[in-house]
Amino acid sequence: MNSFNKSKSISRFALGASIILSVLVSQTLNAEALSTNQKQNSNFQADKSQAKKTVKKKRVRRAQTMRPKIFKKLDKVRELVDAKDYESAASKLESIAKIKRNSYEVAMTWNMHAYMHFNQENYSQAAIAYEKVISGKRVPESLVQTTLYSLAKLYLIQQQYQPALKTLNNWFDVVEKPGAEAFVLRAQVHYQLEQYKQALPDVKQAINLTLAKGKKPRENWLLMERAVYYQNKDYVAMERCLKDLIAYYPDSTSASQYWVQLSAIYNELGKPEAELAALETAYDQGLLLKENQLVNLAQAMLGKEIPYKAAQIILLGLKDRVITENAKNLSLLGDSLMLAKEYEQAITVMAKAARLSDSAKDFYKLAQIHTERQEWQQALTNINKALEKNESASTSIKEHEARILKGLVLFNMKDLLLARAEFEMAAEYSESSKMAEQWLTFIEGEEKRIAFIAGTE
Repeated sequence: MNSFNKSKSISRFALGASIILSVLVSQTLNAEALSTNQKQNSNFQADKSQAKKTVKKKRVRRAQTMRPKIFKKLDKVRELVDAKDYESAASKLESIAKIKRNSYEVAMTWNMHAYMHFNQENYSQAAIAYEKVISGKRVPESLVQTTLYSLAKLYLIQQQYQPALKTLNNWFDVVEKPGAEAFVLRAQVHYQLEQYKQALPDVKQAINLTLAKGKKPRENWLLMERAVYYQNKDYVAMERCLKDLIAYYPDSTSASQYWVQLSAIYNELGKPEAELAALETAYDQGLLLKENQLVNLAQAMLGKEIPYKAAQIILLGLKDRVITENAKNLSLLGDSLMLAKEYEQAITVMAKAARLSDSAKDFYKLAQIHTERQEWQQALTNINKALEKNESASTSIKEHEARILKGLVLFNMKDLLLARAEFEMAAEYSESSKMAEQWLTFIEGEEKRIAFIAGTE
């Protein structure tokens, strides 16, 4: 199973944050222009009413507004940034800094600094500017909220995970109803910090919020959930998560991976039948398109004693040029055909595998097939080659098994003397001594029978 790539989603946050910043800056400035006069009039009436009260009370803090001239200057900076004229934008911001401004106007100026730096991918300076926004006095709560969220994303982009987590937690403290995306963002930060148990509640909350709205969770959210389960070694929950991915995103480009991973989870859970069923289902749906996936399925089929289908999978893969026609794959195909009792095909395939590999194992397998077909001379030729090639550790076979097979072949070729010699060598191995002794006893009886018939005893 592939390990989860801890930084693969960072670039997506950069793009998302850029869009959010552009919208926020534009909306904030436009809203300010429309409501400045209304706010000023409202504040005037509130102050007038307050003055008439005879009972002394704590004065309510009046919300600050942005004056039209400041709005126009900041909006011009935004236009320059959007046009990528950063030098002019910076110069304009410097001139604004020389104007006496209220705390809200100062905060919005720093907000524009952050917007400019972000568009230049100068994330560290953008983060500093955002810190200036939230550290100011009398900053509106809505601006604090949006700034904290953007700042957390900036820290994440820069892989500063601890500051990102702290900032996100501060954001959660001032927001009444956080959205699903925010929970996923914090889950990812926890994941990057290898705090897998802390990541799980957030990603589950995001998924539950989405399901409650009658919508399906995003694919990358489910992938985050899967990764957390994998790190927590919770394979039962991971099985359910992979089933969700398959159900919600059957046409995903990663659908074949989900089936393969599900089969691997079944292997971990000790469910071999389900493991094979998952791979078969993926194959039948045409989702297994890689060589290793097809070969693994064929091997699994062979392990479950379904050799004919294993052979068909490899044959079709070879035909479609998905499976490489090399010694290893041909040897597997030869095994499948032999166990399926398709001996004629098996001989052709295994002979080619043996020529390509020049290995003891493939010559030994070829000898076994010829033995099954009682083609004794061909069997003897190949078992001799197997024994001759049996020096390389990477292609070695068990010599006592080869001696038993050669003895059997020689016996059927009526060469009792050489057959006896092979079984005597096999008898020296503890693994084959019992069988070899039985053969030697049988050969002795056969020699006596032949001698009796010949009238020489």
